[in-house]
Amino acid sequence: MEWQEFIRDTWQTTLVFLGLLVLTRVLGKTQVGQLTYYEYISGITIGSLAANIAAADADKVWNHYYDLILFVALTYAVSLITVKSRPLRKLIDGSPTIVIENGKIIEENMGHLRYDLDELHGQLREQGVLDPAEVQYAILETTGKLSVIKKTDNQPVTKSDFNIHLPDPVFPVEFIMDGVVIEHNLRKKHRSQAWLEEELAKQDITDISEVTYAGIDSKGQLFINRKTPSNYSKKNSDN
Repeated sequence: MEWQEFIRDTWQTTLVFLGLLVLTRVLGKTQVGQLTYYEYISGITIGSLAANIAAADADKVWNHYYDLILFVALTYAVSLITVKSRPLRKLIDGSPTIVIENGKIIEENMGHLRYDLDELHGQLREQGVLDPAEVQYAILETTGKLSVIKKTDNQPVTKSDFNIHLPDPVFPVEFIMDGVVIEHNLRKKHRSQAWLEEELAKQDITDISEVTYAGIDSKGQLFINRKTPSNYSKKNSDN
């Protein structure tokens, strides 16, 4: 590889990387397992356009980059429209479809989706269901995931069935991450760093850098995870 080619490949690849970093952030984040077919195909197309930029001749880079920007802009516009328009959302993303009702497989609905029995039984087994007769409703979501609601007699017993009431879980809040205090979260919970240091001292921790993680857990209790001695010793030796 000549020096000019090396420079060209470096800046083109960097351009693609930074572009995708920004553009995917603009489009928002949806887990891969929650992608609709439209979003899945859009993601593949964006990746293909980005690859074209990285491999393009120098005089064609900005042409391909325009194609990428245009496609992302159109995808973003469609996502905004589908949020506001339910009919268009149903047209693009489709609708959830009931494939089992009251223990009976609805073959007609499955036929429309080209969804076969092997796929159905496989997804039922993934959710611990061996017999369709146990199912009150099974719904194939627009993401291709099967939602299963078992019949009442087949649902697990919960604490509320025994009239046992426990406090609802609270959202965990981090106070220390990798030895660094997150002051914003302390203020949010009306706590001070002095209070945090006092709590650490109760566990014989005098240096915040010794802590990998500390925060309020889902039960509302302070959880502290101390670094292993080997990692802490190595960090001190490096300093």
